Amino acid sequence: MEATVEFERLVSMIRLESSEAIPAFVQSGYEMRLAALREKIKNERHPYPLGGILVSVGAITDRQLNQALASQGLSGSKKLLGEMLVEMNLVSRDKLTHALTIQHALARRNDSPMQSSPSLAQQGKSEQ
Repeated sequence: MEATVEFERLVSMIRLESSEAIPAFVQSGYEMRLAALREKIKNERHPYPLGGILVSVGAITDRQLNQALASQGLSGSKKLLGEMLVEMNLVSRDKLTHALTIQHALARRNDSPMQSSPSLAQQGKSEQ
């Protein structure tokens, strides 16, 4: 989970700095760190998959999730699901961050599956 938080923080930092001239060696360092974090995150197994959370809070449909997963698989992309969804304009970065926050909260609770904890999923719907 810490890798996901660091990944999102680094992506935000890059977005903020992209309006300024970033030295090539700094950009290269960011890209290498993002690649390492991507691999770490891909190898983690979450009890609450991000796609399921996004569907349950109404950010995307099952069809859109399947479309993103298919694109991710067909392209052999090293991108994470959240990155694919943002790139495909199916979800905003803010909604992705919100879903990741829910995922982290559920993982910390680590007591029952999301289906028996509708309060967090409903919270996501009410905040949209």
